[in-house]
Amino acid sequence: MFKQSIFSVFNKRIVIVILDALFVFWLYTKLDLKMMVDLYIISIAIVFPLVFTITSAFNKRQDSLKHFSSLRTKIIELSNIVSAVKKITTANKKKFNQLLLKTHKEFYGSLINSSNESDRFNSRLHSKEIFDFIIQNNQHFSEIEKNRSLVVKSEIFTKIELLRALESHGTPLSLRNYCLIFIYLFPWIYTPSLIQDVSITSQDYNTYMAIVFSIFISFILMALFNVQSFIENPFDQKGLDDIKMNDFEIKGQELD
Repeated sequence: MFKQSIFSVFNKRIVIVILDALFVFWLYTKLDLKMMVDLYIISIAIVFPLVFTITSAFNKRQDSLKHFSSLRTKIIELSNIVSAVKKITTANKKKFNQLLLKTHKEFYGSLINSSNESDRFNSRLHSKEIFDFIIQNNQHFSEIEKNRSLVVKSEIFTKIELLRALESHGTPLSLRNYCLIFIYLFPWIYTPSLIQDVSITSQDYNTYMAIVFSIFISFILMALFNVQSFIENPFDQKGLDDIKMNDFEIKGQELD
């Protein structure tokens, strides 16, 4: 797991930014360009927006965990309410539980595979089917059972819509693109300062240290950007920090 987590940040963007840093250092050395750039400018232009997007993506993941836990509990609660109504036949209770399981399964499928619009649409249709079941068996419910079942049903689909909104509307794309562009521009902005610092001394090893320093900072910034990209969608099961969807599955026997 540790090895997987280390190498998960490596992708083509890392390679591009390292090559970018090497090329810029070589070019500016040939041009003998000297310029001092305050590192605080880099912090404001790159680090602050990058930290903001990582924090936003993490908060989105934490909110999703709360909604998933609540959704699972509410589905089981609604099943228990209907199961406790003695006048509803066993066959109808089983049919209702299967409808709840189907709703849950299709909704999870729409989150893991966001391009699956049919599952997304079907999970919304199930809201009407559950409502119709409660109304059709209205005479079997007590007033308290009917009101509670409708409230829980509403809470279930509120959670579903909240999770769907979190999946569809992530961290502002414009801000993420801004961060990516400035990470690629970082070597072009800061390399002259490194060259200027190296020129103060005559030791040959300082030149190599300057190259390593430029590559190292570029790597760190891009690695942080990759981490943000992994946690941006905590549902797709592609990142190490994705929500473990299996932990929130409802087994058929839980509703029997």
